[in-house]
Amino acid sequence: MQPERFELAVDRASADQIAGHLRECSESFTPPLAGRVDIAAYAEKIARRATRFEAWDAASGLVGLVAVYDNPQLEVFVTNVSVAPSCRGAGLARRLLQGCFDRMDIPHARRYRLEVDPRSEAAVRLYTRMGFVPVSQVGEMISMERPATGGDKE
Repeated sequence: MQPERFELAVDRASADQIAGHLRECSESFTPPLAGRVDIAAYAEKIARRATRFEAWDAASGLVGLVAVYDNPQLEVFVTNVSVAPSCRGAGLARRLLQGCFDRMDIPHARRYRLEVDPRSEAAVRLYTRMGFVPVSQVGEMISMERPATGGDKE
């Protein structure tokens, strides 16, 4: 049996490590992340306020990141899903999202929400496979939601 290439962790990355990862993945976003946000400031916000589900490679460092905000409006907002280009196709985004669901599906969470550009076809397919459904569109972004399974969902 082959040893696991990636180590999964929660809330281990520093803001600088997150920023480096986001810069590496920027061109994978539609439109590119660097053109939409100040990556250093976004990474700092993620490090300070988000729960982070991370994939680490011994040689490359942080290679996968799902970051979520547990909002008081009884939703978990997925602010980032990214995998380093060299690690795509290994199922990391799916594994990190599932780790998020396993940990965050707590009775008070009613739903997960995220926004995605419909031109990001692979991302839309992944989110659909993970149980997200489109609920609205504003401009270029589709808002997708997935019910949390923990607790009473009235």
